[in-house]
Amino acid sequence: MARPGEARGFVESDAMALAKQAQDWRFVVPVPSRVVFAAMEQAIGTMPYRFEVLGAEEARVVEFRRRGMFGTWSRPRAGVRWVRCVTEPAEVGTRVMITASSGGGLIFKAMGKADRGPTARAVQLVNLLTSGRDDPRTIYRERPIPPGPVTLVASWAGTPYRLFEEPSFEAARGDEVLTATEIEAVPGGNASFVRVRLASGAEGYIERDQVVASPEEATRAAQTAVAGSV
Repeated sequence: MARPGEARGFVESDAMALAKQAQDWRFVVPVPSRVVFAAMEQAIGTMPYRFEVLGAEEARVVEFRRRGMFGTWSRPRAGVRWVRCVTEPAEVGTRVMITASSGGGLIFKAMGKADRGPTARAVQLVNLLTSGRDDPRTIYRERPIPPGPVTLVASWAGTPYRLFEEPSFEAARGDEVLTATEIEAVPGGNASFVRVRLASGAEGYIERDQVVASPEEATRAAQTAVAGSV
């Protein structure tokens, strides 16, 4: 997934006449922006809509194909439907605003081409983000990291990760660590960050979704037990 702020090359829709805004939703989620946009792209950025990055904290899915009266797909030029998402850091978690267009104007309604696509997709995303940690379909779940050895997830292998000096995405960054670094989880984190201590004694914070508990005994049985506990 291309993160917000990265170029995706989608400029075609700028020439389209977008449908007017119809509805909006506002809420706070206990996950970083990147998780929100990843969920948006994967859940509702599907045919006949596509995902477009608009800025560092803004993205949308926009209709780029429409089925005609005879079942053929064409490029819409007017009344283009869309769902837009804007995020910003909140005191706890991320504040999210989702807006959706109407299904089409009076002409489209008269022609029977208006639909509930934008609303349906927006509601799907809202439900996904707000279903709660106990819902098995949710994009996040409670991931307790007990005090003890932890390791960075495999995706960070070979890439330095800089510790946060405070449990906040706005905090300054400190020491760099690698997957093989000796790291211990200690009390003091929050819903988004785990407080850790390095072998050197230095402490800092790592995003909760970037660490896993590391069994002291390197056996398959021990790894399975740890995976089942988190």
